[in-house]
Formats: sequence, structure tokens, C-alpha cells
Amino acid sequence: MTSPSGDPLCLLADARRTGSAPPALTDLGGPAILTDARDELLDHDDLPTLVTLVCNDAPTLASPTGQDFLLAAAVSDDPLLLDDVVTALLTHPDALQVLGEDLADAWLDTSRARLDLVGGIALEASARLVLAGIASHYGLLDRLRRMRRELPRIDEDFAARLVRVAGALAEHFAAPEIPPLLEYLLDHDDVADDAAFELGMLTLRQALTTDTLDQARPQLLKAREYLSDASCTEERPDAVSFGAALDALLAYSSGATISTDTLRQLQDAILDIRLNLLGLPPGWRTPRLDTLGTWQQLLDTLTRAQAADRPGAWLHAAAVITNLVDVYAAHRSLDLLTPTDGSLPTHAPGAPVSTPGLHAVLAPRVEQSLLAREGGLALLDQWLAELSATPETDQDPTTPIVREQATTLREALAAGRQAPSPKADSPATALAGLPLHPDDTERLSGFLATAPELTERLVTMWEARQAQEPVDEIPIIAAAYRKARTELRQQCPDGYTGQFAADIDRILLYLLRFLDLRLNETQKFGGDARKYLRRLKKGEDKPLEKELGRDLRDFLRGQGLRVELEVSNVGAGRVDIAWRPHDELITLELKRDWAKPTWDAYTKTFLPQAIAYQVNGPPVNFLVVLDLTDKPDGLAAVPACVHVRTVPGPADDPRPRTVIMLRIQGNKRDPHDL
Repeated sequence: MTSPSGDPLCLLADARRTGSAPPALTDLGGPAILTDARDELLDHDDLPTLVTLVCNDAPTLASPTGQDFLLAAAVSDDPLLLDDVVTALLTHPDALQVLGEDLADAWLDTSRARLDLVGGIALEASARLVLAGIASHYGLLDRLRRMRRELPRIDEDFAARLVRVAGALAEHFAAPEIPPLLEYLLDHDDVADDAAFELGMLTLRQALTTDTLDQARPQLLKAREYLSDASCTEERPDAVSFGAALDALLAYSSGATISTDTLRQLQDAILDIRLNLLGLPPGWRTPRLDTLGTWQQLLDTLTRAQAADRPGAWLHAAAVITNLVDVYAAHRSLDLLTPTDGSLPTHAPGAPVSTPGLHAVLAPRVEQSLLAREGGLALLDQWLAELSATPETDQDPTTPIVREQATTLREALAAGRQAPSPKADSPATALAGLPLHPDDTERLSGFLATAPELTERLVTMWEARQAQEPVDEIPIIAAAYRKARTELRQQCPDGYTGQFAADIDRILLYLLRFLDLRLNETQKFGGDARKYLRRLKKGEDKPLEKELGRDLRDFLRGQGLRVELEVSNVGAGRVDIAWRPHDELITLELKRDWAKPTWDAYTKTFLPQAIAYQVNGPPVNFLVVLDLTDKPDGLAAVPACVHVRTVPGPADDPRPRTVIMLRIQGNKRDPHDL
């Protein structure tokens, strides 16, 4: 039916204006309108409403005409229309059953053609189909695998949706390419916080699903670091709440006391989230926040259970044992990894949820609490007997799990299982970075050497404390810093220790900030002082190391480091930059390269000289290379410009030498020249 006004959907506008019931598709002219006024309808403001009418009309939905129209509407070029059309389609199960795979393919094609808001909406829509089990996941995962080469060209709207999609898929599919994609997005300023949060949640999931304490604890610390980065520059109650939950978990596992500040922080963050979502329709990723209620339940249980370490608490032995068993059974009785609504299930319906990593972290302290109490095993036996006395009257569905785990706990204690023995480590690790007098450090180190269990506890508490602290407001710098420190600990466990390690950490962070600043700086912004970064013309003389050296010296001095240029009598030569914060000298060798910017090439060409300055003192120093090669494809991100390499010592020296290499990218092109 054609309207006198020429608007084929005028009846929809009339119904809204008068408040009457919306017309049916037949009132608008039936399926014929979809072909007769196709182009006008696909660009009409009421397109989402028309899509709903087509989905509600079963004969039209089953017809080629209706399906063809819906697929055309699903790839609208208008982001506002597309967003509403996607919502209309995703809320009609019948349409999804008919067109699910075709819609997913169409939206993936749009995400390939458009790297803006339209492409982001389409990518997110295809992910929701996959996570709901409507469409196959292979095409979407392949799209993400190929995404890294396109990242320099995506805009902030596409990036925001890409982060959510990558985070959701990584929770449900074994796709090793997705975590590196999220790490690459840390360098995208507009979504760095979101990428850090998704990496934190993914790492937390990995930690809770591991099997041993040695596997779970490092992952928990890494997850805490990501969550700290996510909440470093802005208020993020989601990152704060999960971070507080991890603080409590790590505190309990290390034998420390969960502070009231940690509990209050979690409660306040959950309240903020609820207030922020009040009155809003739930988003497809927001249901994950519902798990925070379960985390709060776990923290309440841990808080009650830690009372077992106070002698007076055992006057109420039954309550203490109940709390300890609740902690011991938490990995099966609490679902801390509830999937997003509409996503693939993580476990079979009715099956107990199991997070063995959580058990590995919590069980040792529970066992030690019972073993440390005289008569603890007898009290546990009595508690089990009372629990089994009236099984029919207990309506709690978790009671069988609790009974089973309590029996497992009793068997473990009867077998004489103890907490893992303290690892051999230097007592100085627990004192690293503390402003102690040398005499006090020596006395404490001597005492800790006689108490390895206390040393281990202090180390774990110190690691948890470090994981809470933000490193830098820029997540990509924080990630590169932590990765370099991890590699240093692995490659140089004897030289990278104590105060020297703290000094290396300090200058490493400043060097990463310098690298990032020079990487992002616009051409000619720094004047003559940073002219060495300019794009070189054919035949032009290349910048010298001393230009980089002066700039780097001025930057480090501005950070409070009294570094010196061209210092003689070091390793029988003259080193470019030297810094002696305490007893040991830290050196920075500067080089330039216009041939092959690879770490292997740097190792072969530059490291023999760089390690020559490590004649005495700890075998760690720096190599900073000014990369003057042509860069037709643009600049590499910060993580690609930092590398730790350990090589054999020269002249039959048995000590290996470790060098932290940084690449400062010069000869930069403007983005519009790429």
C-alpha cells in the first residue's frame, strides 16, 4: 500500500504519534513492499522496526524475499541503523535459526571491509551469534587471527568492540592467537585499559583452571598486574573489584591477614557497578559482573576461616572447622567463572563446577591450620560424624560436595601431607628495595637464612604487594617492563638480585618511557635536540650516537638520575653513559644501525663491546640502538623494541653476561607517507 506522502512506512510513524498498536507487515503492503521499495526501506529510519515486523511474519521469514531483505538490512552503512537492526535480529530466535550462518558471514564480511564503527558493530554481532551457538566459530577465529596486520588502521570505535570480542572468545575457545592480539591492543591508547582488563580476566581464568600451586600463583600475580594497569588512569570499578578479590586470595594463601580495607574496596566497587547499571538494559558482557557476588561470598568465607590462626577461635571449634572446610571445598561449591549470558557453557548442566587452581592455592593453609591445632584431626572427625548423622534433613545442594571434600581433607591430613616446603632462595629477595641500613640488612638476612619458611612467606607477600602497585599509566609500558623483569629473573638469577636489581628496575622503567615518548613524537617537535629522529633524505649524513646520548642523558637527569656521558676507565675503555646509584656501576652502550634491525644482528655486531664493560660487578647492563633503517610499513610498538639476551662470557669467563637491548626508532615517516 503506497502512502499519499510517498513514505512506505508512514503507518509506523502514525502509530508512534497516536500511541496505537503498531501495524503488521500486511498493513504496510505485505512482502511485496520489500521488493517494490527496497532501496528506500534499507535507508529508512524505521528500518529496525520493519526488520522486527518481517521476523514476526513467519511466511515472509521463510521466503527467499524476506531472507534476502533481512540479510541486506544486516549490512547497513549507517551505524545507528545497523546497531538497532542487529538488536532486532538477535532478539528473534526464529530468524537466527533460519539465517544464523548467513548473518555471521555477512557481518564478518562487513568487518573486513570497514575498520570503523560499522565494522566493529558487525564484528561484535557475529561474535554474539557464535557464543550463542547459532553459528560456527571457525570463521570468526580466523578473522581475529588475521586482524593483527590491520590494527594500525582501525579506529577507536572498532578497537573498543574488538577488545570485547577477543576477551569473550578467549574465555571459551583455545585460540592462542587471541592473547597476543589483546597485548598488541595495549598499544592502542583508546582501548589500552579495556585490553588490560580483558587480559587480567583471561589470566585469572587460566590461573583458576590450572592444577598446581606452582602453576596457579604466578598466573594470579600476572592477573593482578593486568588489573592494576587497567585501573591506573581512570576509575574502573570492575578492575578494582576483581583486583581486591585477588588481593584477598593471595593474602590468605601466603598466610597473611585479609585486611578490612580490601573487603571494603570490593564492597564499594560492587556498589559502584550496581549503581552504574541501575535502570540500564544489561549488555552482552555485563552478566560476567554477576560473579562478583560469588567472589564476595568467597572473601567472606576466607575472612572467617583465617580466624583459625587465633587460639581463642577454637573455643567454637565446630564453626572454625566449618569455615575451613568451606574454603577447602570452594573450588567445587562456588562458580567463580560464570559465562556471559548466551555464551557457550563451561561445564555440563548439573555438573559441579571445578577450579583446581583455586584449590591448589587455598588448600595448603587449610591443612596447616588443622595440623597446627592440637586435636585438630579429632575435631574434624567429630564434625564429619555430625554432618553424616542426618543427611536427609539437609536441603543444601552443596552438602554432598562439602562432605566429599571434607573427607578428602581428612585423608590428606592422615597421609601426612604438608604444605610445600619453602624454596631455596636468597633472603635478600625479601628485602630488595627496602631503604634499610646495610647493618640492618645484614642482620635480617642472617636471621632469615635460619627461617626459610618465613623467608618464603615474606617473598610471596612482597610479590603480591608488587602486583597491586601500578607500574605506569600507560599499560603497554607496564607490560613491557614486567616482561623484561621476568626474563631477567629467568636468565640472570644470580646477578639480578637485591639493591642492584632494584636499581636496574628503576632505570629500565625510565628507558621504556623514553622509548615510548620518542616513538610517538611528531616530526620536528623536539627541535634540534631531537633532530636525530628525522626522516633521512637520500645521501644525507646519518645522525650520530652522541646526539642520542645527549638527549637520553638530559631525559634521565630530568628523572633524577645523575648519569654521566663518555665515562673513561670502565672495562679498559670509555662507556657512553654510566650511572652509579649505589655500589655497582650500570652502563649503557649506544649504537646506531641502518642495516638489519634484528636482535640476532645486534647480538652479533654490538654485544661483544657492550659486555666488555662488565669486567667486574653484576653481569647486567644496557645496549641502546638508534635504528636508522627505512620504515615503509610504519613503526614497531614498544614491546617489539625491548629484548633481554644472555650470552657466554668472553675470554673463557665462566660468567654469562646479560644485556637489556632497546631499539630507538629514528628515520621516522609521517603516517600520511606510509
